[in-house]
This record gives sequence, C-alpha cells and structure tokens, in this order.
Amino acid sequence: MNYSELKNLSLQELRELNSKIVELVNIKKSEIAWETKQELYIGANVSVNHPKLSGKQCRVKKINRTKAVIEVLKGAGLPMSYNEYNVPLSMLTLNQ
Repeated sequence: MNYSELKNLSLQELRELNSKIVELVNIKKSEIAWETKQELYIGANVSVNHPKLSGKQCRVKKINRTKAVIEVLKGAGLPMSYNEYNVPLSMLTLNQ
C-alpha cells in the first residue's frame, strides 16, 4: 500500500489500520524477546542495540520475564554506579 492509497482512506479506516499495525509490532517484539530468552544464560556475553551502549561488551547478570540485568564489562570507561542496566530482551544480541 503506497501513500496515495493511504490518503484515500477514511479516518476510521486509518485508525483500524493503525491498531492492527501496533498489534503486529507488539507480537513481533514479544516473539523476538522469547527467542532471545531461550538463547540467553547468566554470564553470556551480549551486545545491546542502543546508542548509549553501542560497541560496548556486556554480560548478563540476571534474566527476568521481559528484561535482563546486564553489566558493562570493565574497561568500558563508565563509573561503577552506572555499570548495570535493565534492558528489554528484544534489544539484546548474543555474542558468540
């Protein structure tokens, strides 16, 4: 569907389309999180898909239902008080 076709839809049709898209996005995110959770284990080296932690190596400290507690490995140049982060599972990538 392109822009001109969307422009011809009514406001109600656009709202319905929006709700379906939001539902699909949430389903995809939960599927990615579930797959990631199956691969994760405590002590696993991971990378985080976020600008604040890009390029930094992290280790899983705890795995919760929807998020994981990670710690930035030493040598990352961060103060000790900012060494742990609570990150959604969908933002984690397991390093081999």
